[in-house]
Parts: sequence; structure tokens; C-alpha cells
Amino acid sequence: MTLNREALLHKLYSAALLDGGLSGVLTDLAAAFPDLPISYQAQCVYQNKLYDFAFFNHGSDTAERLSRVESPNPFPPIALNCDVTDIVRTAEVISPEEVEKTDFYDEFCRHDSHINRATGIILHRQGADSAFVAANFPKEFSADDEERANQVLRFLRPHLQGAFNLLLEVRKREVNSARYGFWLEQIPTPAFVVDGSRHIIHMNALAERVLEQGGAFTTSPGAILSSADGLIRKRIEDAVDRAQATSTPVGPVFLRCPGRRGGFFFILPVRPEDRAHPSLAPFLGPRMPFLMTYFDPEDRPKTARGVLAGALGVSERESALVQELVYGSSLRESAETLGIAYNTARNQLASVHTKTGTRSQADVVRMGAQILARLPGVPEPEAGQGTDA
Repeated sequence: MTLNREALLHKLYSAALLDGGLSGVLTDLAAAFPDLPISYQAQCVYQNKLYDFAFFNHGSDTAERLSRVESPNPFPPIALNCDVTDIVRTAEVISPEEVEKTDFYDEFCRHDSHINRATGIILHRQGADSAFVAANFPKEFSADDEERANQVLRFLRPHLQGAFNLLLEVRKREVNSARYGFWLEQIPTPAFVVDGSRHIIHMNALAERVLEQGGAFTTSPGAILSSADGLIRKRIEDAVDRAQATSTPVGPVFLRCPGRRGGFFFILPVRPEDRAHPSLAPFLGPRMPFLMTYFDPEDRPKTARGVLAGALGVSERESALVQELVYGSSLRESAETLGIAYNTARNQLASVHTKTGTRSQADVVRMGAQILARLPGVPEPEAGQGTDA
């Protein structure tokens, strides 16, 4: 099976920010390597007790058998001292031959494809607890296939880490909130929740302010999202209809002609088969399948470049460029705003394409805007905190 990296990244961030988990991405990875046991584990590294887990291409009773193993697992403690900025190969710490001499191998690995080495991605670690994704290589797994799997893991590493940290941050904010409207209010742009007829079910304070100003958007007496400008009204109607027909995100939709600096919006459908984010669930009834987010470059909110950098796996300077593009600037305008040469901006955009698996500037804008539209604003990092491209 050929692994579509671009589709994998889209699913990764959608899963982390909407579905609340990463298992769908690992399902695709496991399907691409059907003979390779793959796992997601959150646990105390000194015990075989799992806080959370997902096993793929393992036996159906893997978690239960692992919980019964009394001997220490030699792999998880490696997570405490390894370099999290790269994939972790256990063979560089403990050789496969040494693993095969352990009691853990006899108790567990010998009965689970004779696993004697692994490559891991450390998602998070705190004290003696760690969350990680691991490709667990059987003894007879070929070196060529192992290297191919490691290349995919190396590509996914910054994105899996970024998505996990986003998910963790969202969970922290949910735990500290008792208000149903908390999540929508934390979206750092005007945001509307509407149904297929553009009936407004809910909106945040920024969206209310946009309506009060009477600019791009208005409402009818029946609380239908509209505009006094016929062209804008038609674009809203067409975008909602297209999102409803295709069950896919639509945008960016520019209020004026593309290439001219101005506002634009996205329509993000919440499909019935999706598990909505818990904080959005109170608003996501059958009458309200869409989240509409609006961006106005002339009134841009403070955004978290550090969070955007972590989400996309790009540097601070590259995230600054992405942020400018998301808010409607052309590449040349972005370079001027950031005080860099146009060729430097082109090189940074090329680097973003490589790191995110995107193929066009529009893809970068779409991915960045979807992330920013779902994240609560956090303070900008101090100057000098970023990483050079």
C-alpha cells in the first residue's frame, strides 16, 4: 500500500483538533506496513501498566498480555533520556541481541513476532511518564523495509509531536472550563456556527462585533448569515452549499478578488460520522453542521507563532511567513512586512512545503488557517525564542 503523506498530515491535524486522538493516522501507517507491529502507548516507563494505548498489527490480546508481564520492559525507559528532536532507535541503546537475553523478551516479545528492536517518536514526557509511538520490529524484519518505515517516521515525527501537544493543550483548557461556549469564544477570529441554511446557531464575541459594525456580514430577521453586498452574499451561499454537498472544508473564500488584500473565510463541516470536540458538542445538533471562521487582515488578532510552528513542524521564522500568508498577504507583501528578501521568503515557503507535505501556497494557507481557527490565542513568544530556518 502506498502511503499518501499529504493525506496523512491532513488526517493527523483533523484528528488531533476535532476527533481528539491520533489512532486514525496510525491505522493508515499500519495498513502501509502490514507486517510491522505499531503501537501508541502512554505509561510510566518503569511499569507495564498503560494509561492509554492503541496497538496495530499486534495480537488482539496484546494489552492484556503486557499488563501481566512482571519483568521490566527495556524499551520505555529509553524515552527519559533520548533526543526528542529525532526518531529514537532502541538498537543504539540496547542491541537486539541484548534484548533477546532479557526476561521481558521471553515473557512477551517471543510471543509477539519476536520483536527485538523498535523505532520510537517521543510525543511527551513528564517525570517518569511518557507518551510515544513505536514501530516494533520483528527479528526477521528486513533492513530495507525497516529503513523505509524509519523514513516515514522521521517525516511524521514533528507533526505527531505537534499534534499531540495541541491536543494536550486543548484538553487542559477544557478541564479548566465550565462554560459550554468556552471553546468557541477562544477561537481568535470571528466564528459562527451555522446550519445548512446559514441560520446562525451560535457565534463568539468577535463575530458579534463584526455584525454590529455592519461591514462584510449582516443578519436577516430570521438570523440568517448574509451580507448587504450581493457578491459577498453569493459567495457565502455558494461556499455553504459546496461544503454541504461535498462534506469537505471550503476556503479560503475571498470577499473580494484574490490577490487584493482583504477579508476571507472558511467553512468547516462537522460530519455526522465525526466525533465532535467535546466543547463544540453542545452546539453541533442536526441543524448546525458548519463552523465558519472569518479573517480580516486589517484587524488581525494576536496569534501564537510558537503554536503554529509546533503544529506545522516549521521554524519560528517560517511560521511568521505562514501567518502573513494566512492573513491575506502575497508572498512579496509578506517578505516586505517581515523585512526579508523576496528570495528568502521563497526559500522559506519551499522549506514549509517540504516539512508539511504541501504542494502549493494555497495548501499552506488552508492548513495554517484551519489550525489558527481552532486554537485559543496564547501570548506571542519573546523575540529571539524562535528557531532559525
